Amino acid sequence: MTRRFTPALALAAALLLGGCAGRAFTATTYGPQALFGGYQEKEIEPGIWRITGNSNGPAGEGFGRNVALYRAAELIKGKGFSHFQVLDQQGKTTMIGYGAPTSFAGETMKLTVRGVNDPAEPLVCRAKVPDHCATLSVETVMTTIGPQLAFRKNQGPAR
Repeated sequence: MTRRFTPALALAAALLLGGCAGRAFTATTYGPQALFGGYQEKEIEPGIWRITGNSNGPAGEGFGRNVALYRAAELIKGKGFSHFQVLDQQGKTTMIGYGAPTSFAGETMKLTVRGVNDPAEPLVCRAKVPDHCATLSVETVMTTIGPQLAFRKNQGPAR
C-alpha cells in the first residue's frame, strides 16, 4: 500500500519538525480557542459551566489541563466567587507515530465546575471516580498556574 503525502500531512510534519524556532508560533497560548488550542466555555445549567482546555504537542503535556483550570478560576472569579468546585473532569491525550516511538501531540481537558464561597468539598460529584471532584481556591489556582502558561501577545495573567 502506498501512502500519499498530502499538503495537510506536509503541514503537520513541518509543524512537528520545525524545532525551537517554530515552537513560539505553533505552541498553544492561553486564550479563547484558536487554531493551535485554547479554551472554550459553556454554561450547561444555571451556574454550572463546562470548560474545555486544548493544547498541541509543542505546548507540552499538562498545558491543556492548566488552560482549563486557569480559565475556570478566571471565569468563577469574574462571577464573584472565591472557590470553584470541580464536579467532573475528563481528559484525553493524543499521541502520534507509527509503532515506537510515539510523540505527544496534544491534550484536551473538560471540567464541569460551579462557583462557591466555601472551601468544603462538593456534596455532589458527577465523575465516575469520586477523586476527580474537588473544591479549589480561585486565587491559589491563578497564582500557581498563571506563571506556567504562555499568554497571547498583549495579554497577561488576570489579576
